[in-house]
Amino acid sequence: MGSIHELVVTGGPGGGKTTGLSSIQSWFMNRGFRVFIVPEVATMFFSSGVQDIGKIAAENPELYINIQRRILGMQMAYRKEFLNLAKYFDGPSIIIYDRGPMDGAAYMPLEDFEKMMREENLTLHDVRDSFDGVIHLVTAADGAEEYYTLENNKARRETPEEARALDVRTQNAWCGHPHMKIIDNSTGFDLKMKRMIAAIARIVGIPVPLEIERKFLLASVPDLVHELKNIQIVNIEQMYLGGVYDGQARIRKRVASDGSATYYHTVKTPTNAARVRYEKESRIDAGEYLRLRSFQQEKTAPIEKTRYCFVWRQQYFELDVFYTPSGLVLLEVELTEENDVVDLPHFNILREVTDDSRYMNSTLAGYAYRSIAGLGI
Repeated sequence: MGSIHELVVTGGPGGGKTTGLSSIQSWFMNRGFRVFIVPEVATMFFSSGVQDIGKIAAENPELYINIQRRILGMQMAYRKEFLNLAKYFDGPSIIIYDRGPMDGAAYMPLEDFEKMMREENLTLHDVRDSFDGVIHLVTAADGAEEYYTLENNKARRETPEEARALDVRTQNAWCGHPHMKIIDNSTGFDLKMKRMIAAIARIVGIPVPLEIERKFLLASVPDLVHELKNIQIVNIEQMYLGGVYDGQARIRKRVASDGSATYYHTVKTPTNAARVRYEKESRIDAGEYLRLRSFQQEKTAPIEKTRYCFVWRQQYFELDVFYTPSGLVLLEVELTEENDVVDLPHFNILREVTDDSRYMNSTLAGYAYRSIAGLGI
């Protein structure tokens, strides 16, 4: 069995998803991947007997929620079976889901979606964080209005205004995932497709996985509740490994707002560009995480922080408030291309620290150790 990558391609109506899925399959098959495209369950339901879903949503909320429950159940069943199918084949595979479980949160009140998850014994790890990446294609109704059309999907009937609102709700539904890429309409459509493929290629490691990010130091924690409409909170513990791991590897525990945890083992090595690093990341289970903790690098301590994930002007930001070392507030944005323009939120930003080694996580782990040991920083 070869490596298997799972990604969700989602977005607002008319964002180019249909063309994008075909482009993804062709591009990656030509590079030796077996590519599975999992069809969109909601469209299948709505075009196969539930054409009146809009009327049902308006007149019979209980029935509507039960339909959404069956969509969620089918999505999870498809995921299980396509994973089993991919395991039969040697060589690398990519499973691309045409929308995913969290999309349902964009079509119903959040409290109803969360209740449905609990009743189905599902966690945020199951329906969001366990995918390797999420690609959001912004609707053409936002930035490419002249190309907005619903002709390629008879199950959709949104006006441009409705499409823009649904696009934002879909972004917010997936907010909190560690690797969400928002592909906007700032370029022509062909280049939009190339940017999408480039983002997926980096996630799966073609030619090598790269992390491209910029980092900014804040003077204080901003008033996020009033500044932003949607925030997802994640608590993170990460530590660097020594011994046979020579300080280049780290492990990380991400605890979502519902208490479910996802664990990672990551190796990062620098490149000639300060904001670009090679990255190889894999998910591990809780037992492996606990085992690897015993390899903590000498004279470092675990970094503990709360991460606030949010979307600002079609860019995905992460705001970290540190507890060890305490008092530090950093804002990060991961880029698709190194020269992407960053539109920063209106926070009290002191300066950019992307190129300042004092604010690298590996350095901060040393600061945390010195602080805990009473040695000062």
